Amino acid sequence: MNLDAQSFPLPIDRKLEMILKTELAKVELPVNQGLTISFRDRTYDVIRGGYHPVEIALSSTGRVLYITDFVLVGQPPYVELVKELDFDACLGLFQQGGVDYPLEMGADLFALWQRNFCIYYRMSVYEVKIRPL
Repeated sequence: MNLDAQSFPLPIDRKLEMILKTELAKVELPVNQGLTISFRDRTYDVIRGGYHPVEIALSSTGRVLYITDFVLVGQPPYVELVKELDFDACLGLFQQGGVDYPLEMGADLFALWQRNFCIYYRMSVYEVKIRPL
């Protein structure tokens, strides 16, 4: 699969693009099928914190469909994993705290999020899994 980072409505940092290409190169992918790349910190929990789980979906043509950052909320035993940030190219929406905004309104936060995510990735805090959509 060839990654098509240019089609995402917000600028995708070259470092994030390289991370995605690196992870895609590690697996044999089915032809003509979209996929989800999941980044998980296995030590993350609601009490001690850690690095938020991230999910990035790609279409069968390599377009980035959405990038979602999740967070654990609540107190044990009532803990839920919910979206904290969602940048959705298909719907043209940016979501923060459950509120929808036009995607362009999230541009600055998306740039900041990318910088942080790339640093965390280089620190090897994530376990990465790729699954078909």
